[in-house]
Formats: sequence, C-alpha cells, structure tokens
Amino acid sequence: MRKIILIDYIIITLIIIILLSFFQGYQCKFVGPAFCEINIIKNLFSENGLIENLQSLFLAISILSLIYVAKNFNNNKLIKVFIVIKVVALTYYLGEEISWGQHIFQWDTPKIFSEINNQNETNLHNISNLLDQLPRTMVVLWCGIIPVIFFYIKKNFYFKKEFNLILLPEKKLLIISIIFLILFLPDFFVDKLDLHPGHYIINPGHLGVDNHSTPIPEAYFFDLITFNFVPKLSELHELIFCFYFLVYSISFSKKKFYNL
Repeated sequence: MRKIILIDYIIITLIIIILLSFFQGYQCKFVGPAFCEINIIKNLFSENGLIENLQSLFLAISILSLIYVAKNFNNNKLIKVFIVIKVVALTYYLGEEISWGQHIFQWDTPKIFSEINNQNETNLHNISNLLDQLPRTMVVLWCGIIPVIFFYIKKNFYFKKEFNLILLPEKKLLIISIIFLILFLPDFFVDKLDLHPGHYIINPGHLGVDNHSTPIPEAYFFDLITFNFVPKLSELHELIFCFYFLVYSISFSKKKFYNL
C-alpha cells in the first residue's frame, strides 16, 4: 500500500514540475525578463541545475532498487537476465548524464574526448548524432510508446506474468507515458514536417539581439502547441524518462510479482 501512495506522490511531483516549467518558460519567452532573474528560476534548467540533478538522483535510485529486488527472482531466468540488462542500460544512462563523474568531481576533459566531443565533456552522446539519437529513440519507445501499445494489446491477448512485469508492471506508468507523448509528439511532427516558421522574440534586447526584431505571429502559435517556450524542452523530456524509470523500479519490487 505504501508503494502505491509513493507512486501517486511521484506522479504529482512530476506534474507540478512540468507546470512550473510551463510557467517559467512562458514568462521568460513571451512576457519579460524580471521573473527569469530569480535565482531559483534561473537554476531550474541551468547546467547541473535542479532538473539535471533530479535526473541523476532518480536514475541512481532506480538502479539500486532493481539490484536490491533481483534476489527475489532467482528462480526466474528471464526476469533475472532482464534486470541485468536494465541495470546496465540505466548505468550507462546515468554515466552519460553526469559525464561519468566529471560533473561531480570536475576533472579536466581527457584529450581524446576534448578533440571529438562537441561540448568538451567526458561522454559519448556528444560525439555524434548516432550515439545521441539512437539511445534516445530507444528510451522514447520504452517509456512512451511501448507501454501504451502493450496496454491495449494485452486486452485481447494473453501474456505470461513475466511479460506483464517486464513491459508494464504498474498501470500508473501509463500516466507518465501519456504525459510524455503529449509533450513529445507535437514537437516531433512539427520538426519532421518543417512547419515552424522561425523564432518568436518578445524581448529581443534581453536575449542579446537586435531590439528592432519583429516577432513572427505564426511562430508564437507553433511554440505554444509544441511547448517550445520551455527553455530546454529536451531536458524536460529526459526528466520524464527518469520519473518513469523511478516508478518502474518501484513497481517492479511489488511483492505480488515475487512468485512467478
């Protein structure tokens, strides 16, 4: 019962952070700079700010949680192998998120990375689009699309408990998946169809460009429907991924699944 309550609180926290991100983004992009100068607001999406630190924290908790419950599935080889793969994948995700410790310990970027990494960091995803977009696409499928598809498919087909546990251990994960898809799909389709006409600038002087720049009304519309008024929309997507993994790992440890 406590785990269900915890999951509810986690989802509510996610919704609050998203709403705060919307408010911050709209105020800073379309209204004025005064609100954006508040330290806690500036820190929200900054490098190693609140959003990024929450991602790292949730990933670490998810990894430890899965390792902790692994012993409960000693008699189920499929689940055991899946947990190992999941832990390795999340460890890679966490390692890349913190540049394998560079964000924490602040070491100088090794020469081999500084020459090929476009952000001069000790990680792989900033080396090429393939190393960035391929893992991201897999996470989009796992956290956003697969849970929704599986939920509807399993209404008409029988699946063993192992597959239910692996693909959708808790129905409330669908809430996070749907939230992600609502934030992701409009931006995805507008980008792929090249519909956005340009950038809407309401405070050009604050952004360090020509004060006489003319806003594009159509851009305002597309920024709204794609949520691109959020300073770093991709970071918000990644935060939702981490919330998903956190709820997933908690759901995975529910006792009713121990005797498969």
